[in-house]
Amino acid sequence: MKYIFGPVFSRRLGHSLGVDLVPYKVCSMDCLYCEVGKTTLKTLTRSEYVPIGKVKWELEKIFSTEPEIDFVTFSGYGEPTLFSRIGELVDFIRENSSYPTALLTNSTLLYRDDVIEDVERIDVFLPSLDAATDSTMRKLNRPSRGVSVRKIVDGIRKLRERVDGKVWLETLFVKGINDGEEEVLRMGEVIHSIEPDEWQINTVARPPAYNVEGLSMEELERIADLVGFERTRIVARSSSKRVKVPVDDLKREVYTLVVRRPCSEDEIASALGILKEELDEVLKLLKSEGRVREIMFGDVKYIKGVKLK
Repeated sequence: MKYIFGPVFSRRLGHSLGVDLVPYKVCSMDCLYCEVGKTTLKTLTRSEYVPIGKVKWELEKIFSTEPEIDFVTFSGYGEPTLFSRIGELVDFIRENSSYPTALLTNSTLLYRDDVIEDVERIDVFLPSLDAATDSTMRKLNRPSRGVSVRKIVDGIRKLRERVDGKVWLETLFVKGINDGEEEVLRMGEVIHSIEPDEWQINTVARPPAYNVEGLSMEELERIADLVGFERTRIVARSSSKRVKVPVDDLKREVYTLVVRRPCSEDEIASALGILKEELDEVLKLLKSEGRVREIMFGDVKYIKGVKLK
């Protein structure tokens, strides 16, 4: 599978089958904290970046196995709404399966009517808003020219008004950039005005693209108290219940997971529902093939996939 990955365990979506609609790493932002890596093509241009026929074929193959998943999620290497035929895929999934769909988006294109029309039939939306001022956004998210906080907020409001699905708005806080009291209070005003179904606050938890630091749980709790939005959730690490994964597939599944985002060994074992001993054996094979490497973030060892040429 080239465009479909997982299922993996998500802290917010449970067992999620990922759909990757842009090459590495096409995005409308180059966020300092991005766990996928530095943006290689920063653009706002919508296009058919990957062949939709092959994506549908891979989805059909997966659906035929009737996997135990909670969501089919548009996510992956970059911004999914840049894919110009995402609406066609939403309809395809609805017509060929009973699985609910989810969209992870940086919100940069939600102000566009064509984008809203493409995604409005999705079940759960997870848009991001990391800054309440343009100066902070330029420092943290480093967006494409023409992107502004006002456009992003207007787009999220449009999404909230026009879709029936749940809107779980996420803000990722980075130490020394968007965690100051003035910025947090301005963010709070925006959150209260949008009134998402849930405001999820997060921080740097995996090795980032650039050298930035996350906040402690106590600091996140302080932000939640300062904003005072009733439906606030601090996203914390979770563990999945064990699921049966064929041994022959483990190597492929581990690589598919860590090539898109670095994970600790505990996260990999949790995501795939495997024992530590099974994972150790698979990692030895992947390391000997040069397909993964170890990196440290703080005092935690992460496994990062080496993208094959």
